[in-house]
Amino acid sequence: MAFTTYRPDIDGLRAIAVLTVILFHFNNQWLPGGFVGVDVFFVISGYIITRIIYAEMTDNKFSFSQFYIKRIKRILPLFYLVSVTSLLVSWLVLTPDDLVRLADSIRYASVFIANIHFEKNSGYFAPAAESMPLLHMWSLSVEEQFYFVWPLLLFLSIKFLSPVSRKWVFFAVMLILVGLSEYAARTNEGAAYYLIQYRGSELLVGALLSILVHDRGHSLFVHESAVAFLGMAGVLILVWFFWALDKEAVFPGLNAFMVSVASALIILNGELRKGLLYRLLSARGLALLGRLSFSLYLWHWPVLVLYRYYFNEINGSGYILCASLTLLLSFISWRYVEKPCRYLKVKGRWVWLGYFVIPVITLVLIAKDIKKNEGYQQRMPEQALTLYEISVSSFNDVVKAVAADASYRPFELIPIGDESLLPAKPAALLWGDSHAGHFRPFIDMLGKDNGFYALYGGAGGCPPFIGVDLLKHGRPEAECTDRNNALFETIKSSEAHWVFMAGRWAMYTETTRSEGEKGSRVFLGDSSDYTESVENSRRAFRKGMEATIKGLIDSNKQPVLFEQVPSYSFEPSNCLVKKARYAWMSDIDCDMDKADVEQRQAYANRVIKEMEAKYPQLLVIRLNGLVCMNGKCVSQLNGIPLYFDNDHLNARGSELLYQQYREHDNYRALQRLLNQ
Repeated sequence: MAFTTYRPDIDGLRAIAVLTVILFHFNNQWLPGGFVGVDVFFVISGYIITRIIYAEMTDNKFSFSQFYIKRIKRILPLFYLVSVTSLLVSWLVLTPDDLVRLADSIRYASVFIANIHFEKNSGYFAPAAESMPLLHMWSLSVEEQFYFVWPLLLFLSIKFLSPVSRKWVFFAVMLILVGLSEYAARTNEGAAYYLIQYRGSELLVGALLSILVHDRGHSLFVHESAVAFLGMAGVLILVWFFWALDKEAVFPGLNAFMVSVASALIILNGELRKGLLYRLLSARGLALLGRLSFSLYLWHWPVLVLYRYYFNEINGSGYILCASLTLLLSFISWRYVEKPCRYLKVKGRWVWLGYFVIPVITLVLIAKDIKKNEGYQQRMPEQALTLYEISVSSFNDVVKAVAADASYRPFELIPIGDESLLPAKPAALLWGDSHAGHFRPFIDMLGKDNGFYALYGGAGGCPPFIGVDLLKHGRPEAECTDRNNALFETIKSSEAHWVFMAGRWAMYTETTRSEGEKGSRVFLGDSSDYTESVENSRRAFRKGMEATIKGLIDSNKQPVLFEQVPSYSFEPSNCLVKKARYAWMSDIDCDMDKADVEQRQAYANRVIKEMEAKYPQLLVIRLNGLVCMNGKCVSQLNGIPLYFDNDHLNARGSELLYQQYREHDNYRALQRLLNQ
């Protein structure tokens, strides 16, 4: 059997991989498991690269220098084009803080560590994916890191190991990496998703297949019907993962390994150069899309992100526009940048200088300059800049002269309120998730008006409850449970009279975040039931709230509970900035329907009312009535933006709500409580 070098079926598989990723990014409801297309790319990359260099190494024709020159010419020109274009458009669109984040991502992507950068900046308080035009560069960095390490490991294995030992060693390494990936996926999702050590097994699957095909040759294809059967099995497995997997699944780990094996079976089938599957994947249109796949992948995400960022949302016409623009940019860049730069005959030293050293240094310097100048705020008109500065205000920027008693840890030792009372003990404690954190300015002004100071303790995404657990893949997250137990013990032993509790209550009762918000679903449970469901989360929510309120009362503490403020599906302050920045956007609506807020918070608020009825000692601070009126929940009051992002108040907004609440009848009850 004579084998040609070009594999049109692999281009067809590339096309399917990139289309599934694009569909998922456009709307994850269309193809819930479409994100595994990235893993298909990893397998293909491992296979193709190994197919090229393994044959050269065994024939003593391999050159490390030439290998890296080819990789540089293949990858970097298009990366520069997409990065610079994204930066130019972002200069016109992004707010200063988001422009700084983009500059950071360009800086790290330029030196092939974008995945490490995004991993370090993942987590509860990470910016929404919809504000990061180059987030998808993480996968490019993973591949580039593989290209740095794999040729050397393969070269050493050929030099010092027999062919049989070589395969067994790499097979063992692959299994170890799968195990590490599965463990990380269950314990540290950010690291598991972004880092090479947890993704390397997927590239190794393709690499091992390539080595096997090279060493075994035609003996692998004696039973062609078996190979064809395995290829179709791979298709069925892959299709199943596209539809059945979703972003809540344990991933990468074993699920990614199964995707990798399925992809490898499809690639193996293509070595037959015949059969139904080979012909389907080799179809001219599909193969052409496959040749455009690198361009399609690099362009689709910034196009989509910048569109959503500018317009807040995307509808049918928006999808068509983004898809058309992605295809147009991809074809133009493939035809006039990617291909010419790849095949341009240039001496090696000029490739290193012109394709790598000079562009990378230039991009890094530009990125550092943007960060140094804080995103060039002067790009914005005065009114828009004022709104922006308010929206990014944070209590974290407040400097206090004196710290509180260290015995109050794990509460933060930054006094909130009348710090002149130090070194006296805090009279109040603020406990909860990040929604408690955004009420620190509220409590600060309340404390100054009523002669007390408080301390804040909690963690993002961790409700202030005892007796229940935050769940991840059916297991309690010990960090949240342990922190709450420690905070509660500190509360009980403290001299504080009042305990303010706040949380993003509806996130725990509905188990979902705002539409389009980054992050997995949020489930609660306890030792009697760790089922991840809405029903069990609501049961645990009710149990946890009651146990906590009762525990506080039994400890002679006065519980005061904040109602949750509305959460948005977009960043309302960015919307307000755009209204002030662009005249033609002055009529866009930056508020949300009151009915939607009431519907989402209905169950949580019902539980809170039940707690009020059962425990008369409980005082509830209700703020939604201050911002929700005439069928709308507003994102600004008196021209002041209330929000920092889509669900957290900024510092000025929190202070403004206190000022509004101070005029409310309920404030009198709170004031009487504080002056008892």
